[in-house]
Amino acid sequence: MPTDPRRARLGLNPGLRAAYTVCMADSCFRTASSLFLSAPRLRRRIVGLIISLSTVAGFAQEVAPPTIDQLFSLPQIRQPRLSPDGTKIAFLYPHEKRLALGVFDRATKESRMILKGTDESLHSFFWKGNDRIVFSADVAGNESFFIGSTDLSGRRVLRIAESQRLQENLTGDVAGILDPLPFDPDRILVHGFFNGNVDNALFVGGAAVVARLNVRNRGLSPLLEPHPNERHYRFMADNRGRLRLRAKLQGATLTWEHRADDGREFTRLAQHPFHGYAETWDPQFFAADNNTLWLISREEHDRGALHAFDLAKGERGPALFVPPEGEIEEIIVSTDRTRLLGVRYEAERPRYHWFDAERGALQASLEETFNGCDVRLTSWSENNQVALVWVGHDREPGVYFVLDRAAGSLAQFKRMREIDPAILLPRKPVRYTARDGLPIEAYLTVPRAAAGKRVPLVIIPHGGPFGIRESWGFDAEAQFLATRGYAVLQPNYRGSGGYGRSFIDRGRHQWGRAMQDDLTDGVKWAINEGIADPERIGIYGASYGGYAALAGAMFTPDLYACAVNYVGAADLEITFKDRGDDAWRMPDDFSYHTAWVGPNRAYREETSAINFVERLRVPTLHAYGAKDPRVKIDHWERLEPLLRKHGKDYQAIVEGKQGHGFRDQTASISFYAALEKFLEANLRNATGRVRVGKPEVVEMPARK
Repeated sequence: MPTDPRRARLGLNPGLRAAYTVCMADSCFRTASSLFLSAPRLRRRIVGLIISLSTVAGFAQEVAPPTIDQLFSLPQIRQPRLSPDGTKIAFLYPHEKRLALGVFDRATKESRMILKGTDESLHSFFWKGNDRIVFSADVAGNESFFIGSTDLSGRRVLRIAESQRLQENLTGDVAGILDPLPFDPDRILVHGFFNGNVDNALFVGGAAVVARLNVRNRGLSPLLEPHPNERHYRFMADNRGRLRLRAKLQGATLTWEHRADDGREFTRLAQHPFHGYAETWDPQFFAADNNTLWLISREEHDRGALHAFDLAKGERGPALFVPPEGEIEEIIVSTDRTRLLGVRYEAERPRYHWFDAERGALQASLEETFNGCDVRLTSWSENNQVALVWVGHDREPGVYFVLDRAAGSLAQFKRMREIDPAILLPRKPVRYTARDGLPIEAYLTVPRAAAGKRVPLVIIPHGGPFGIRESWGFDAEAQFLATRGYAVLQPNYRGSGGYGRSFIDRGRHQWGRAMQDDLTDGVKWAINEGIADPERIGIYGASYGGYAALAGAMFTPDLYACAVNYVGAADLEITFKDRGDDAWRMPDDFSYHTAWVGPNRAYREETSAINFVERLRVPTLHAYGAKDPRVKIDHWERLEPLLRKHGKDYQAIVEGKQGHGFRDQTASISFYAALEKFLEANLRNATGRVRVGKPEVVEMPARK
């Protein structure tokens, strides 16, 4: 390897060559680089690249599972993005167990490093013009990101904002990016504190500003200095970078205000009760005319509808699209934002609705080529001639292709992970009915050994809990467990997103209550369907899912053989939605704590896990990050003494430099290795559920 890391080869397919070879499952295809999407022969030749592989998987017998490294090490590529002129592709990739920034030149077929983090992974980036990139880096998992910009050599790095180090006050300028301003090659829209001395200053006072910031010289153009007593929910700029729209939170009311230009007064557009997860208005962005605002509104449709709002007239137009099921995930427009092309919405699987016939035909051609796959065009050149195409499915983490419309070619760029889909398992949508009649959708992954017999089951409640959902596609945890002999059930319990605001509202104040019942009912469904062995049921989750794992083992002790709590909220009295919410909320402000967790302390204590540790009767595994800004380490520091006090059988992992989930590769792999060993001992090979304490019947709010 070259000594200069900037010249290091990145293992990319130099792939836009005369031909490339892709081997997946038992087939190997050699495909010419000039692949014309209109030709039926193309579809026949390339379809083997990403087919669902159901027939191949069906013949596999004793198949070695994918390794932990294959599933949970850093991906080979993340977030590739075309330069505006389409000649280069920037991307994140693993280097020394962290994510670094690289660039691939489509003309020379060469790739090289631009820069790497010193004590952190690079988190995200975007292009500014064809010669500069703005990037962010995660420092110790605290979710306050360092922001910088760099030229393509990596030698001219400009520090824009520092990470907020909670235990060391605020170091330097602290800011967040509001808008990358894609039509401005030099400036971005930011909100934060700026002191003028990035290297040495300590923030000890001052006011936040909304400003345009030049990423080449740090020139700052303030646009608004919010009053300290004002609580802003959102800011939006038009395509010229002018601050045109803001949403202010006043008590429990959200007010949308608009102005025609910088320096003008804001006037009220609309006012709605603040929801917290599914607002009545969700503005997307301005059309090219800087007057039309693409808006998702729930004023008439619970699951939202797409509208065009005329700002000059102050009028919302009729619904342009109402999803027949699920919710809108993405509005798709031309790169210059002059044309509305279509929308992507999600039900059991992603779907599209097209307004533009040409774009719809392109999507249809790609989906026919990659039969049964999820196909997304993730990045375009400014002239709409070059695009990056991501293709994946439930057994394929994803493959990126370069589509060159002028050349009529489709060439593989890079796979995210080198895992043979033939050794993985289908992840199927299922539905069951909760005890109160509410339909619950879920995703089920079963091991090969499940054919005709019951197997151990792990139920995984997702984090959030509100507004988040499980989606169809590759899921590393589901594959990790299913290929090791466990059935995996991942429910979208009440409170989840994607099913309308009323479905989210059904989860309000239901921590350990109806939301937990939905998990219990999912387990009972899997038992009744002959899938799960009732003696070998485990529950594992992260964040809210970690809380649900604790609640499941405490409130339904007869159901589970073990529980795994990963960064879970153990004490509902110190559970908040946002970083710093407990410190910055004013007495009359909207409170997530009372609006969503529980209306008062007594109510919350009825299902707070730390109050019921003595009822644990099965082994538990716990994992926390000491730098977690959401579920603070206080949760574990309150929970562990109680586990010791009551003599419970538990294991614990505390990572000193990790946050809300272990992003460091070494820490992540260590966690999954511990999880594998824990489940092997306490679930797969378990001889009985009750391990700790005397069996007893308990009645809790989760029980009906």
